[in-house]
Amino acid sequence: MTWFPLFAAFLVAIAFLFLLPPLLRQPRIAAEAASRKASNVAIFRTHLAELELEKQGGELSEEAYEQAHRELRRRLLDEVGDAPAGAQSPQLGGPSRKMALVVALLLPLGAVAGYWILGNTRALDPVAAMQPEKLTPEQIAGMVGKLAQRLEDNPGDAEGWLMLARSYRSMGQPEKAADAYSKAGAVVFESPDLLTDYADLLAMLNGGSLNGKPMELINKALHLDPDHVVALWLAGTAAFNGKDFSTAVIFWERALKTLQPESEDAKMLSEGVAEAKKRAGFKADPKKSVSGRVALSPALGASISPNDTVFIFARATDGSRMPIAISRIRVSDLPFDFVLDDSSAMSAENILSKQARVLVLARVSKTGNAVPTAGDLESEAQTAKIGQGGLNIVIDRVH
Repeated sequence: MTWFPLFAAFLVAIAFLFLLPPLLRQPRIAAEAASRKASNVAIFRTHLAELELEKQGGELSEEAYEQAHRELRRRLLDEVGDAPAGAQSPQLGGPSRKMALVVALLLPLGAVAGYWILGNTRALDPVAAMQPEKLTPEQIAGMVGKLAQRLEDNPGDAEGWLMLARSYRSMGQPEKAADAYSKAGAVVFESPDLLTDYADLLAMLNGGSLNGKPMELINKALHLDPDHVVALWLAGTAAFNGKDFSTAVIFWERALKTLQPESEDAKMLSEGVAEAKKRAGFKADPKKSVSGRVALSPALGASISPNDTVFIFARATDGSRMPIAISRIRVSDLPFDFVLDDSSAMSAENILSKQARVLVLARVSKTGNAVPTAGDLESEAQTAKIGQGGLNIVIDRVH
C-alpha cells in the first residue's frame, strides 16, 4: 500500500476546514437576524397597543399620540431596515448550503480527476512501481553500444568488459562476447563461473569443440573449484566427444554428486553416464587408488570452524603443484577415511591410474579455495604407491 492516497485525503480534509465553515455559518447568521427582526416587530406592536389604550383612555392627546407613533416607527426602521430587504434576508442561507454541498462533492472529485489526467497513476500501485519498464531491443542495443564506446575510452574497466560480455551473449552475439571476455583480464581467471562461461563461448565459436583453449580454461576452473558442476560437465563432454568414455564417466559422476538427485540436470547427466559406461565397457579398477585416514591435530582444533573446507589431494612427485586427484570434505567430517582414484581426477589428461607414485596431503582452507593461502592448515606430504592403503594423514601445521 502507498501512503500517497492517505496524504492526499489529509490535504483535502484541510481544504474543507477552510472552505466549508464560512459557507455553513451564513444560514445561522441569517436565521439570527430574522429572529431579531421578528422580536423587534413584536415589541413595536406591543408599544403600539399601549399607545392605543392610552389614547382611548384620554391619557394622550391626538398630537402626542401621533408624535409617539412616529418615534416608534423610526426606531423600528433603525433596527430592522426597510421591509423588502428584510424579506430577502432569510433567503441568504439557501445558496450557501448548496455551495457547501457542491464544494464537498467537487473538491475531491476534481482532485482525483486532475491526478488521473496529469499525475503518475502507476506510482499508486507499489508492485507496478517496483517493476522496471520493459526496454525495447533498440533501447537495449543503444545502451550496449554506449557501454562498448565507454570501454574503448577506458579499457582497464574489467567489470565493464564482463558486463559487456554478458550483454553480447544475451543478445546472441558470441563473437563479441568472447572478445569482451578476452579484454576483461585477470579477473576472469579468478572465477570458475567466468572461466567456464568463456570456455563455452569459445567452444560455440569452434563448432562445439572444447579442444585447445576451452579445455585449458576448464582445467583452470577445476583447479579453483574441483567440484564446480559446469566445469565437470564440460570436462566430461570433452572426454566423451574425444571417445575417452571412461574419463567422461569420471567427470560426470563427480558432477552428479553436486546435483539434487531428482533434478532435471541430474537425470540428464545420469543418462550420459549410462551411455558412456555402455560405450566404454566401464569397469572401475579398485587397485588404481590410494586410501587412508585424515585427522586433525588437537592442538589446532580451536583455531578453525567445523564448517571450514578440507581438501585431500594427490599430486605428482616431480614437483608439480597441480593436483592429480582431489576430494573435498568439512572439518566436522574429521577424522575421515578417504579414497582417491580416477573418479577424483582433476583433468582428463592426467589421472591417478597413469601414475606410479604420488604425494598425498590434506589442507584446511578457510576460503574454500583449493589454491593454498597463508594461514591455511595442512599436513606433511606423504609419498604413496598407486594401490597403497592405510595412509595416516595428520593436519598439524600452518601453511
